[in-house]
Amino acid sequence: MVDQRYKGFYAYNPDQAAAIAFAVLFGILTLSSCVQIVKVACVSKKRIYAWKSAELLEENSALRYFSATKLRWTYFPFILGIVLEFLGYVLRVVTINRPVISTFIAQSVFVLIAPSLYSASIFMLFSRMVYLMFMERYMVISIKYSTLTFLVGDMIGRILQATGGGLSSSSGSRNTGRILVIVGLFIQIFFYGVLMFSQIFFHYKMKTAPSKILRNTNGWYQFNYILLSGNILIIARSVVRVIEFIMGLQSYISQHEWCLYVFDTAPMFLLPSVFLICFHSRSVFKMQEKSVGAQLPRILDTNIPLSENQAAINLSYE
Repeated sequence: MVDQRYKGFYAYNPDQAAAIAFAVLFGILTLSSCVQIVKVACVSKKRIYAWKSAELLEENSALRYFSATKLRWTYFPFILGIVLEFLGYVLRVVTINRPVISTFIAQSVFVLIAPSLYSASIFMLFSRMVYLMFMERYMVISIKYSTLTFLVGDMIGRILQATGGGLSSSSGSRNTGRILVIVGLFIQIFFYGVLMFSQIFFHYKMKTAPSKILRNTNGWYQFNYILLSGNILIIARSVVRVIEFIMGLQSYISQHEWCLYVFDTAPMFLLPSVFLICFHSRSVFKMQEKSVGAQLPRILDTNIPLSENQAAINLSYE
């Protein structure tokens, strides 16, 4: 509850030490993420260059792979999400010491929309994984349209939350802002749910109808588990946020700071931490190396020119 001496925007007396601690932790995660992704991407780029030097990646080759740059950009929303969490808690510290409406709005919006950026990377990583496994026919939504569909839906939800987060900080438009945030969260929960169903269904197909890539290499199940667990954390956090906004400022969640740290901050810190801990052995860069390593022997054994063998190669790995 609010301490009578506290004269800020929060419905409780905020813990400055906790805000500082998580600002530092998210700052460390930001630096660690950038270093690891750049490092692994450089190694991947050298591997791809070696494949090109061996004339394995002709222009019309049937070999499935992504450039190191394309894979690196897949993680960009993920890093941006961590940066927003970092900035959100830095501004939270500033707001605690100097209550200014602009910094309060900014920190609220940053923390509110950061998880949606995690989710954008999770979906792109999932679609890359499916493609590299030659199992895109088991996608619930066609892989041709799924990325655009998910990203557009996620973007709409994010814009509504950002707009609503700003409006809800003003007494005159608070109710409108609250409604926009709730609608944005429901839109995102819907798309997160579709993604979770796709991941679970795909995992079932990995067990019952594995491709040759899956049978001949390892790590795919664990990679999907990492993506699925991250999505579940985001859904759980979003559900709590919906409940918070529906119940309003007088709700238990809104008036107790521990709810923010337990149901939002901690899960959104745990998610990137798990990704980074597993990064060297279970990143999309490593999974691509496994896929290409399994594809090359079959491609090298064929006497048919690669440009004429596209359909045969695709079929042989399904």
